[in-house]
Amino acid sequence: MSTLKVKTARALSGEPVSLGAEPCDELTELTGIRGRVCGNECEGCEFPAVYEDGKVTAILTAPAGEFDLEPVFGSPKTAVTVGDTSFGDRFDIMINGKPFTSYVHDGSLAKPYLGPVLTSFGESFTRLDFETKEHPHHRSVFFGVGDVTLDGGPEHVDFWNEPENCGIQRHTGIKDVISNNVYASFTACTQWCSHDGVPMADAECEYRFYAQGSDARYIDIALTFTASYGGVTFGKTKEAGPLGIRVADVLRAERGGYIGNSYGAAGERECWGRAANWCVYGGELSGHKIGIAVFDDKKNERYPTSWHVRDYGLFAANNLYFKGPVRIESGERLTYRYRLVFFEGTPETARLKDRFIVYVG
Repeated sequence: MSTLKVKTARALSGEPVSLGAEPCDELTELTGIRGRVCGNECEGCEFPAVYEDGKVTAILTAPAGEFDLEPVFGSPKTAVTVGDTSFGDRFDIMINGKPFTSYVHDGSLAKPYLGPVLTSFGESFTRLDFETKEHPHHRSVFFGVGDVTLDGGPEHVDFWNEPENCGIQRHTGIKDVISNNVYASFTACTQWCSHDGVPMADAECEYRFYAQGSDARYIDIALTFTASYGGVTFGKTKEAGPLGIRVADVLRAERGGYIGNSYGAAGERECWGRAANWCVYGGELSGHKIGIAVFDDKKNERYPTSWHVRDYGLFAANNLYFKGPVRIESGERLTYRYRLVFFEGTPETARLKDRFIVYVG
């Protein structure tokens, strides 16, 4: 195999891309790709790559246009790792040997969470505060729906707030763990039960993390609910995502941070309840400009989502309150997909508009 031909309509900066490739035995030893075109910005640069399922996946930085990439072969490398998932109630995700985040499924808590999510300088993009009295159920990156009803079973169970009778997202296992030179992924399985233990729905969430630089790192999420125990209704509730993020306190809009969306709206007043392709929340942390963006997937129900984003630091995608309930018939599934972008810089330097266009294809 001599080259991989690439054609891009937009410049790429540390983007995960899939490249078609003719199957051949040597591709199983692929560890990277290298720019070949003279005068091109990516000439001589090597990018991590892996071959699987008949395609090459790479983290590519390149200008718009057509160019050739040369495969690089060698011993298998692992740039993104998932810690031991079989021991304890948490495990870490590392990128190039440095901590990025952790998945925690502590049975003493009502729901799992992902966090903290670390910057290149070791501080967290998100809030993880076990002492706070203000929305203590907002732990870093989490899932929740505040009104869930099972046909013929428990009604209006709260899986968002955590009152004494709240629903429990019971951890049931981790599967499909992958670590390689380009990304790491795993699927976390939970059973959503009423407080007295009645199963109401099953959920599986695939998380994927990429070998990207600290200027912009993605977490791709695919959360699938299965109505395994009968029809399920997610009611019209403000206490919902299902995706929820609590930004670090210093980023709160009420403390000098900012909120924006894909249409150019700014602040809670213009962004709360409004549908948009993506939303961003950011500010300054220890002298560094940082932010978090969430891209809504075009396959999600009632795309683009409405946003429940507040000055005090909540950042959630929520169609339920603003567009009405969702029902999952018995035996059926509903999947929500998002791309979370943790960036250092501003929305402009992070090129969020371009990154979203690449995401939706």
